[in-house]
Amino acid sequence: MSIRIGVNGIGRIGRNLWRIIHTSAPDVEIVAINDIAGAETVGHLLRYGSIRGPFPGEVVTTADAIVVDGRAVPLTRHSRPEQIPWREYGVDLVLESTGQFTRDRAAAGHLRAGAPRVIISTASPDADASLMMGVNETAFDPRRHRIVSNSCCTTYCLGTILHALDHVYGVVSATATVAYAYGGRPGQLLDGVFPNLRMARANPITIAPVNVPGVRHALNRVLPELAGRVAATAIRVPAEATSAASMVLRLSHPASATEVNQTLEVASATVLKESLGVSHEPLVSTDVLGRPYAALVDAGLTMSLGDLVRVVGWYDNEWGYAHRLLELIRFIAHQV
Repeated sequence: MSIRIGVNGIGRIGRNLWRIIHTSAPDVEIVAINDIAGAETVGHLLRYGSIRGPFPGEVVTTADAIVVDGRAVPLTRHSRPEQIPWREYGVDLVLESTGQFTRDRAAAGHLRAGAPRVIISTASPDADASLMMGVNETAFDPRRHRIVSNSCCTTYCLGTILHALDHVYGVVSATATVAYAYGGRPGQLLDGVFPNLRMARANPITIAPVNVPGVRHALNRVLPELAGRVAATAIRVPAEATSAASMVLRLSHPASATEVNQTLEVASATVLKESLGVSHEPLVSTDVLGRPYAALVDAGLTMSLGDLVRVVGWYDNEWGYAHRLLELIRFIAHQV
């Protein structure tokens, strides 16, 4: 039997996930969606992607459904999770992907509407559990964890690398500078009004540095053994969907760049096979577009100075993260 999921919010992550499910996940089925935008808008943005190109299938719309290759997926337009009739659609779990209902109390509306479990597609400060596949998914307890956060794309990139290196060398501390692709912020195209004045500036023509304390808190939840020892800053750059994290780590003992790369390569072939990659090619951001990894280490940029090591990881912050969501959906569905 297929895993039946409902999706609240067919934004950029929801649409990427839909593409992946359609082309490579016959065991997962989107059976119902909710989005206040309506069928015509949702269908058009699914059919045509400015970054991903046309949807790999026929997409048509009716007044209350998105029809993909002849199969209709019902669409509702409720503004609150508790209003969505998930029970009627027999979903196994719901993906909360609006970016609005990230707190436990808000996401719990899906449970009241009949969803057995909820996965939040971003970091959450108080979900029942914050899980990262390959890092801490064994902490999942189906008896207690009904609302689960899949953390965020940047936390996945940093956490995947940190987990691999801490296991072998011990990470004393780390700082990361993330060159992050601009997204749908108010100042995306032109200067606008936003509480963070740097983020209010037109990002396609500026480099905007911002602190990202949320990443630190998210890392603390998935890697509690490193809590308080990792800090991060993001620099929004004019790139469409690919980001890079440059992380400087202090290890418990010296290691050469070659040793560090070898450690990461072993992890990429074993415990982190699905989410970690290592490349020895001289990459730029567009080379990473469409790669499924949480982190693709650029081995040529790895440097060491005694117990200080610099590692650079690339990630397609939409496509890679959507793959992690699919992994978590499968994992949870098979645990219950």
